[in-house]
Amino acid sequence: MGIQKKNNATPQNRYRLMWNDVKYEPGTLKVVAFDSNGKSAAESEIRTAGTPYKIVLTPDRKTIKADGEDISFVTVSVVDKNGIPCPLADNQLKFEVNGAGTYRAACNGDATSTEMFHKNTMKLFSGKLIVLVKATKKVGTITLKVSGNGLQPGIINIKSTN
Repeated sequence: MGIQKKNNATPQNRYRLMWNDVKYEPGTLKVVAFDSNGKSAAESEIRTAGTPYKIVLTPDRKTIKADGEDISFVTVSVVDKNGIPCPLADNQLKFEVNGAGTYRAACNGDATSTEMFHKNTMKLFSGKLIVLVKATKKVGTITLKVSGNGLQPGIINIKSTN
């Protein structure tokens, strides 16, 4: 395994690290960056994901205004039993909103998808999608539940305040 470095590299790969001789194997990939003195300056690891197991919900904001217009953008992702993101997951998910809010739309970022944004179901793309939850004019708790066959559902509460 080695890093390809050429002085006469094309513009396409001049500023890229390339590992042309690395074969795919499940496991852990660890990258270590060294400073000019040869000391470790930074490290990062990624691990191969197992089977999709549960849905994780991460809102951009946990509190929104009860003005009938404010929206929380909730990132929906799928992880394996160890919490490792599953970048190949493409499960069909269903969205349910209760309380002081409504379901507005979803988007998975797949330019080839023909699924309608306003329906309460959509497939993951590269293991993720975004759900938009809209406040009503009622103060209270908004509950978003996202479910999919064979996955533990994700449930999150968002506050709607004046």
